[in-house]
Amino acid sequence: MYYKIWSQRYLNEAEKLKNHIKSLKTQYVLTNDVSTADDLQYRITILYEMYLELVHTGKYLQRKYEVMNDA
Repeated sequence: MYYKIWSQRYLNEAEKLKNHIKSLKTQYVLTNDVSTADDLQYRITILYEMYLELVHTGKYLQRKYEVMNDA
C-alpha cells in the first residue's frame, strides 16, 4: 500500500508545524502584552497537540509499512 508515502507526508507536515511553533514561542517570549501572550500560548498549545498527533500517526504508518514488507 501507500504507508511509506503517507508516513513521509505526515512527518513532513509535523516538521513544518514544529518550525511554526518555534516561531510562535519566540513571539511569545518577546511580547509584552498579556492578552497577546495568552493568545499565543493558546495557539501554541493547540498546534503542539496537532504536532504530536502528526508525529504519532506518521510513526505508526512507518511501522505499518515495515511490518507489511517483512511479511
